[in-house]
Amino acid sequence: MENTLSIPVAFLAQGSIRIDGITYYRHGNKVRACKSRRSPKKTRTEGEEESSSRFTEARKMWRIYRRAIGDLPIWKLMAKEMGINKSDSLFHSQNGGCFRPGEGVWAFPTFRFSTGTLDAPVITSVTREGWSVTLNWENDIDCPKASVSDQVYVGYFYGTLPRAPQMITCLNSFRGDGKVTVDIPAAKQPEGTPLHLYLFFGNKDTTRFSPSVYTGV
Repeated sequence: MENTLSIPVAFLAQGSIRIDGITYYRHGNKVRACKSRRSPKKTRTEGEEESSSRFTEARKMWRIYRRAIGDLPIWKLMAKEMGINKSDSLFHSQNGGCFRPGEGVWAFPTFRFSTGTLDAPVITSVTREGWSVTLNWENDIDCPKASVSDQVYVGYFYGTLPRAPQMITCLNSFRGDGKVTVDIPAAKQPEGTPLHLYLFFGNKDTTRFSPSVYTGV
């Protein structure tokens, strides 16, 4: 189909144009035309929609989690250790299955608040009085992966706020103590609101961390 009258050649200097379902394009010093073709819009499957929604939720949770831990390079260090380019990619791969789109964390026991190469704590008991929680753990021997001077950290979620991770740095509390008592802010939550807690350690230089261990009260 050839047309040298309706569309001047000069109009097509920057490429083809589409008018009323007809695409005009330049061929040498002439204008040619053909019916415009549109690729059919691909409909995503239910599985693809679910995967996309989970990924979006994971990205939102990553941003909130980053605010909770502040400057601690927990996932950055482990990503480098494993040869992964981005710390958020590691966070997504470890925790993506723990999220529900639009809800946040649903699988609290399998959520990883921390990861790393130090030995993980072994919790022996947990007690709660109001908003005060005491965690006890086995006192590991002093070794390259478990120093008695390792700093104690406690991450937590209120059961009513599965999209709001929080963290407490337990100053002057160390792995060698074998126990820590933390006062969780009430934050206007109803008395007795379930707490999801994550105990983990970090060395004094904040260059190595342990995996977190979950307990609920």
